[in-house]
Amino acid sequence: MSTSTPLPEKWFGPPPVLLDGESWVSHHAANRTQGKRAVGGGLHYTTHRLLFTPNVIDARLGGKPWSCSLHDVQALGIEPRSFSLLELFSGGLAERMRLELRDGTRELFVIRKPAERITELAALLEAADKDSQVAPSPLPEMRVVDRKP
Repeated sequence: MSTSTPLPEKWFGPPPVLLDGESWVSHHAANRTQGKRAVGGGLHYTTHRLLFTPNVIDARLGGKPWSCSLHDVQALGIEPRSFSLLELFSGGLAERMRLELRDGTRELFVIRKPAERITELAALLEAADKDSQVAPSPLPEMRVVDRKP
């Protein structure tokens, strides 16, 4: 995993503000499922959090930023394609990276090479969880990537 990747500044807007002691790890163009649509933007990995920032156009059309602590991620996987009219505009026609959070919510991202992004994220989560013994939970209908304690 690279230590940092350059952040596009014009299309994705200014990069998110980092917390004290937090560092960039990587950035990937992604669409985040928000309601019945996929919002375009950037998914940022940092040493403490995952952050999604909508691109300039989607932000003006109601796309919302999102973030969570790495410790809030319970499981990772690939959400299978869904040929449903209900998911037509939310990225359901493509495999999506799925994050299952400890509060029971899930986040879906259309992202290039989702299996590779999951491998990178699993390594980041493993580094963040070295001191805690958090076991992943299996998710239905998904290929699960284990987070080793």
